[in-house]
Amino acid sequence: MILGALILAASLIPVHGFVLDVQGRTTAIIRTDVVPEMLPSQTRRYRLSPRTALATGDGVDGFVDTSTRPWTLRDPVAAGHFVPGLPDAGRVVAVDIGSPLPEALLVDERGRLLSLQRAFAGKTLLLSFIFTRCPDRDLCPAISGKFAYLQSHLDPARFALAEITLDPPYDSPRVLQSYGRGYGENPAIWSILTGRGSTIVRLLDAFGIDSLRVSSSAFIHNDKLFIVASNGRVADVILTAGWNPDDVVAQARSIAGLASNPFERFKLSLISDVVAICGGSQWAGIVMLELALFFIILLFVSGALWFVARTLWGKP
Repeated sequence: MILGALILAASLIPVHGFVLDVQGRTTAIIRTDVVPEMLPSQTRRYRLSPRTALATGDGVDGFVDTSTRPWTLRDPVAAGHFVPGLPDAGRVVAVDIGSPLPEALLVDERGRLLSLQRAFAGKTLLLSFIFTRCPDRDLCPAISGKFAYLQSHLDPARFALAEITLDPPYDSPRVLQSYGRGYGENPAIWSILTGRGSTIVRLLDAFGIDSLRVSSSAFIHNDKLFIVASNGRVADVILTAGWNPDDVVAQARSIAGLASNPFERFKLSLISDVVAICGGSQWAGIVMLELALFFIILLFVSGALWFVARTLWGKP
């Protein structure tokens, strides 16, 4: 993989296609799928960079560079169509607390290629997964709304925010740019990322994100918020989309070595731990937490009533 050559491209578009003919290791005729708001489905002759052994009939993922003549398909890899599903940790190194971020080439909403492992080095990163067509207002729209809050409460010099799409066939860089604009995204701190379908599948496996298609435009998925320290290793994982942004600000500041509110960090840890005990179910976790609080309050009130009764009617 020639990362330097990729970065030189002014604007790259992740695509999936089907190889119709090959001309050595440097050129191929490929029919690519539609890229929403950017490219129609079309058949073209592409220069392959780097040289790649493809075969007629192969599916292929790559990054289209339209600045060359003929167009260049950069970093092509043989791959099938993107298929969402349950994560397969057996195919990857799972990401958890203490893990480094996996290496992956992604494209941001402005078409700029970046390395997930290197792009945010030296900053505390808050990372989550969304897709732009998500119909559940309690998931992706809520997460992006919280990210909009986070970007105004964290210093871009020390923090970074990133959302990765669950739906790369639809969420092209231009679609992501429109989506981010709707939330007032500030690219100085917040990136919304897509990539080759094969890369996104590998990341969903590594981060343990479920993604089950329920219609042509919707998925059922879980969500996690990963807080990555400036050394590139995961420092915390929040196992629910129901996190409070003020609590997350406090936790992120603490991980960055800055002063923060300990009570808000405690609340975040408590909710996350309860959800984890309930197998990742946010609803069950919140119900259990509310029941625990109810019994604590009941115990306190019962103790207070007993003390009052003993004081008023107890024997001298």
